[in-house]
Amino acid sequence: MSDGHYQYSDVGLSDIQTIGRDQIEVCNEIWADVMTRIEALFPEGEIDAGLAGVLSERNEQYVRDVNRYVEDLGMQNSAVGQTREIAAEGGANMRRAARL
Repeated sequence: MSDGHYQYSDVGLSDIQTIGRDQIEVCNEIWADVMTRIEALFPEGEIDAGLAGVLSERNEQYVRDVNRYVEDLGMQNSAVGQTREIAAEGGANMRRAARL
């Protein structure tokens, strides 16, 4: 409350969206580095079939998990956008009601 008036701020909401996008970028960079380092252990491609299968499975799992997180983040960002819209509409309605 400021000067007897309530004030709404959505500054923190945009931070939520930015943090999620940044997390995805960092995770992808880390995963790519891990995969590059593992591949460097086998410069001639002489990787055991069992290990290759495990690595492939882990990579597929990572991709699935990231895609699920991206979908969840998209839904969260939609909810944040709707929250902003509702707050803006509510604020406008209160200002109109106060003028009556």
